[in-house]
Amino acid sequence: MSLDSTSQKPKNDYSAITLKKIWHRGQYRIAAFFRWDDLKTRQQMKRLGARFSKTHKCWHLVYNKENYNLLEKHFDNLIIENLTDSKDNNRDNSNVKTSAQEERQHLSIAKDSERPLSHHEDAGNSAHKSEEHQIDPRLNLKVLDPVGKYWVLKMNYVQHYVKAIKKVKGVFWNKTHKAYMVYRHPNAKQKVEAIFGVPLFDDDYFFKQNFSKELNVEVFSYQHDERYAMLKFTKDFRLIDVLRRLNQSKYTKAENAYLLPATPKNLESLRLLLSDLEVKFTLHVKDDYFSRKKSINRKSEVLSNTKQRLLDMVPNHAKCYVEDMVNMLMALNYSNSTINSYTYAFTNFLIAHDYANPEQMDRKTVVKYLSKLSEYGLKSASGHMVVNALKFYYKHVLEWDDTQSWTIPRPKKEKTLPKVLSVDECRRIIEAVKQPKHKLILLLAYGAGLRVSEICNLRWSDIDFAEHKITVKSGKGKKDRLVMLPYSIIDYFNTYKELYGTANYVFEGQVKGQPYSPASCRSIMKRALKSARIDKKVNIHSLRHSFATHLLEGGTDIRFIQKLLGHNSIKTTTIYTHVSQNSTKNIESPLDRLSKNTENDSEN
Repeated sequence: MSLDSTSQKPKNDYSAITLKKIWHRGQYRIAAFFRWDDLKTRQQMKRLGARFSKTHKCWHLVYNKENYNLLEKHFDNLIIENLTDSKDNNRDNSNVKTSAQEERQHLSIAKDSERPLSHHEDAGNSAHKSEEHQIDPRLNLKVLDPVGKYWVLKMNYVQHYVKAIKKVKGVFWNKTHKAYMVYRHPNAKQKVEAIFGVPLFDDDYFFKQNFSKELNVEVFSYQHDERYAMLKFTKDFRLIDVLRRLNQSKYTKAENAYLLPATPKNLESLRLLLSDLEVKFTLHVKDDYFSRKKSINRKSEVLSNTKQRLLDMVPNHAKCYVEDMVNMLMALNYSNSTINSYTYAFTNFLIAHDYANPEQMDRKTVVKYLSKLSEYGLKSASGHMVVNALKFYYKHVLEWDDTQSWTIPRPKKEKTLPKVLSVDECRRIIEAVKQPKHKLILLLAYGAGLRVSEICNLRWSDIDFAEHKITVKSGKGKKDRLVMLPYSIIDYFNTYKELYGTANYVFEGQVKGQPYSPASCRSIMKRALKSARIDKKVNIHSLRHSFATHLLEGGTDIRFIQKLLGHNSIKTTTIYTHVSQNSTKNIESPLDRLSKNTENDSEN
């Protein structure tokens, strides 16, 4: 290839074509950038065999002498840009030009010029450069600071490397941080570095017995709520792992500490768990601060955690607005989910207006905010939640009457149908789950029509095995109701109780005595759908919809279905008539009738 100064054209030329060297699909390529509406150049590129890249938004050819000469022959308006430094070109596409002489020297490619040039990559903060080896630039490999007993490796997805690194013992993918965690062990280090061909990690191996950092835990009184003890501690993953797993413990951002109910049992458990770590344990309170009277029940714990989390979402100068909202919701005995939803919607409203005083906002400001939500594509349910939250704040917190609080417009609701599975699909989903606990959760969702929260909060005392009934306590709307206990799952309950032996809640989570989380139930359904090879976009709540629809198709009176589902209005239950097969299977389309008549006429 040869370039001279005459080939350089002004960049503002309408038909100018800028050539760059890029790394694409495992090899270097000549990228051509030009105006998207230049149809003539686009057609000519197609004739030369160039292909369009959606990633780089350009047309490209293999990086060799023949293709460059081909471009030079058919186009006289080429601009050569930044072809000397492939590393900078691939990362930030800088616009630094090289002289014609440098370009001519760099682009003098031999006949076998498709070999990649040496590419030295700095693999993160603690990685080392290698003069003998090169890292594939597609990876954009980075080594982050170690976390606990793991090195952290971040890279782009390249199938060859991903398959290799997954086979190394001690390496796993962290979905939350989107990075690979490499156990700090010599064998893991050797195998991972062999895959990439360069040294990546320091020799700071993890040895459980040797820690230089002294561990301290100090116990203080908690002024905001004397039922809790406040634990200040040395920032160390070993202590965090212990404190976060203590029953009813919670972390507060404001104090940068853990809170634990101040009961003698919790103090004893804390000392026992910390005894293996050689922790310096200091009490800054009297022994009588810990009392059995300070035990906290489940409802109080949930509401306290919700309030603390919601207050931590806003800065100090805006906490008064959120705290007033939460206090009023709790005073009116709203459910935890309603408190969370209303306050979260109200907080988003404050964030959008830089935490301004809501009392000083007018109707026009609120309408503009609702309009913006609709513009972002949010569904009407989100808009209704915002309207409900704002009306609650202005009516109950600020105590405005209907005249003062104006009329906030409500988004028009979409009339969507519930997503229902067929009987065969429900059978395949349940059969795809082998773990007894997970199978029983899905059986209850489909066999009794329970909501996810109702399954998680189900207690053994709520089940009457003699009468085959389940009492759902404090369901949606704080209502109790009775549902059937299917005969076919009695054996599953007996087997489950023998295996797990839970005392209070039927399904317990990681912490003994605490209920299973709704998120875990949703994950069970997600994996079951994948195993059963069902592509419908449904979730575990769809089993409840399927329960109602299949009862309706079986001839059950709709009013009985209403009671089983716990609906206030029959109108809510009648929606299942729209998805029932009975409503459409006996109706013949005029097109089918026309086709039959045409076939009969042809036979005659």
